[in-house]
Amino acid sequence: MSTLSVDMIEPVGSTLTLGQSGDTIAVPSGAVFANSGTSTGFGGLVRQLLEDNLNTTVSTTSTTYVASGLSIAITPASTSSKFLLTLAGGNTENDTNYQEVITTFYVNGSEVAPVGPYSTSKRAYASAYTHSIACLHEPASVSVQTYTVYYRANANTAKFNISPYRTVFTVMELES
Repeated sequence: MSTLSVDMIEPVGSTLTLGQSGDTIAVPSGAVFANSGTSTGFGGLVRQLLEDNLNTTVSTTSTTYVASGLSIAITPASTSSKFLLTLAGGNTENDTNYQEVITTFYVNGSEVAPVGPYSTSKRAYASAYTHSIACLHEPASVSVQTYTVYYRANANTAKFNISPYRTVFTVMELES
């Protein structure tokens, strides 16, 4: 193996090719790959992953949305970033048979999409359900986005989570 030491490589024309199809270009641990221009061909990378957890009992009798206590503030890396919101686990139920717990996502104080809610759990004979919902949001902004999980009852008491079960809210920024 040989070592080539230079300060700059300037292509002949407009494209510089490193290696051939099937080759691996290794960047050693501790090295930094700095990009001051536009990167292409790297789509689908996870830029950030944040999580909030809840393992206490949270309930309401409200038939309008209330905050669950799960919230994540994240600053997009670019205007083309997408955010995958997921809510999983926990234990949710309404105190009365055939009544519902309705769950949705908010961003900066408004419902993420006007077509929500993202989950409706209906009790049938003392049954409880785990959360399993997801949403993809494209804010087209580099301003802070605050994502919050909201829920409501359609009647009686809606339990968003029942202790000791753990509900996990995750926000993942994806490079498009």
